[in-house]
Amino acid sequence: MKFTEFCESLKAKIVKSYEEGVTLDEAEKLAGEFLAAQMTISDELKKADLSSRMRKSGVKAVRAAIYMDTATKGDKKPTEAQIAATVDMNDIVQSEQNAFDEAEVSRDEYERIYDICLNAHIYFRGIAKGRFE
Repeated sequence: MKFTEFCESLKAKIVKSYEEGVTLDEAEKLAGEFLAAQMTISDELKKADLSSRMRKSGVKAVRAAIYMDTATKGDKKPTEAQIAATVDMNDIVQSEQNAFDEAEVSRDEYERIYDICLNAHIYFRGIAKGRFE
């Protein structure tokens, strides 16, 4: 099962619980399931965090290479503003920056999903204990 399908199945269980209700036994099982889901999401979050960090390092390296190339090219040294503009407009830099931004957004989404599962676990655990606050 793909991660997006996994998340959709968890969402469906939350929706079903408030649309149809759950028994104490079902709530107990769902609390455990959402706790286990946190472990799965934690693994995905680890991968997303690593990807984001690696992309950040890649952006720095590409920017540095373009900077050095621009700063040492030609007889006349360009100004810092010209170098910065050249680096910022470079297609490779823009592409790497976009990939980094997408990796950060994915990581942030996984963090939100993790938090939702935490709240679902607490919610279902409360129901299983007979608390309906």
